[in-house]
Amino acid sequence: MSENTQPQYPVFVMCGRDEKKRQLLEKHDPEEKYKVKALLPFLGRRLIDWQLEVLNQSSYVEGLYLIGLSEEDAVFDYPVHYVPIDMMADFAEKLAAGVAYLAQQGKSPDLVVISSSDTPAIRLEDVNAFLGGLGLHRGYEFILSLVPEEVIEAVFPRSGRVVARFSDQHVFPGELYALSPRAIGVGQQVIREFSQRRRQVNRKNKKISLGPFIRFIARRPQAWPTLLKYALGVASLEDGERAFSAAFDCPTKTVIIPHASFGMDMDLPEDYQRLEDYMHQMASHGNYSSRHAA
Repeated sequence: MSENTQPQYPVFVMCGRDEKKRQLLEKHDPEEKYKVKALLPFLGRRLIDWQLEVLNQSSYVEGLYLIGLSEEDAVFDYPVHYVPIDMMADFAEKLAAGVAYLAQQGKSPDLVVISSSDTPAIRLEDVNAFLGGLGLHRGYEFILSLVPEEVIEAVFPRSGRVVARFSDQHVFPGELYALSPRAIGVGQQVIREFSQRRRQVNRKNKKISLGPFIRFIARRPQAWPTLLKYALGVASLEDGERAFSAAFDCPTKTVIIPHASFGMDMDLPEDYQRLEDYMHQMASHGNYSSRHAA
């Protein structure tokens, strides 16, 4: 690839499910009509359609790789790849299956982008801001998007996001992040642990704690100085990047995306209504007009 060629990235769209049915499906699919959350009806479409439509429009996307759905489950009006893997395989196994699928296609990207399928209000300009920013951080193997806490709380009060409060930024993970195939290969246990600990967080608590993640990171002595600074309220976001890079041998960088819809996914039953109300409101103001169902 020449320096003047715009980079493109494969996007792994995670659309499977956990073995244990989540509360959102219990409420919005009590009759179990839909195999996965991604297929729930939302504003006249399947939930996944909103996200894939935006990703498909981005010139930075090399291809869409669905992990957790087969062609028998869903078809689309534009090209997608169906990665063969059980929909209830664990997260680390799904990422590894995606990398293996790329290799079978003769593709060996420096980075793969991971996306969920349940952020229907995501905007093309924010997707492009993150994907375009990846080229500015060559050499990093984990690039995480972050949304400022005050941004989402202004739009979705009491959102229940898991917030990391650094001295210079209060942030939570955004919709997209990127990993190198090497990091996915050697970091299977780390990915598995983080995925499991994410499920331990109770978003209905009034005070959301990073405890499950901090206890895992604390196993790495390299992270102790930063964890102490974090406990004292003096650790910066850059401190966090350096600590994670050293602890897991994975050069890490973060990218700030200052728009609420980039981080508001659909985990809890009430998130469905929040996003439905938000998208109706945006449509009434002339936004989402080309995407919004009548």
